[in-house]
Amino acid sequence: MEKTPLNEDEVRELVGNRPIEQFLNPRSEIFRERRMKENRPGKEEAVKLMAEDANLILRPILVRGARIHIGFEGLRDQRAYRDLIA
Repeated sequence: MEKTPLNEDEVRELVGNRPIEQFLNPRSEIFRERRMKENRPGKEEAVKLMAEDANLILRPILVRGARIHIGFEGLRDQRAYRDLIA
């Protein structure tokens, strides 16, 4: 994503109807500077910020059809990972 960052429309499409909090990277500098844990941005503001700074987007993001997985946490279950990429 850093080489070809997503624009606002692409971020919006990726997020879809999912909660924006699922996509925010709490380890990013902008997340900490803006104290987003305490002051969550609205969806449109977050989309704009993620398009401006790709580090705000939690990764990895795996998309397979309508299925999507965000972050490493769920990938610890190897069966879930295999099901997602199969």
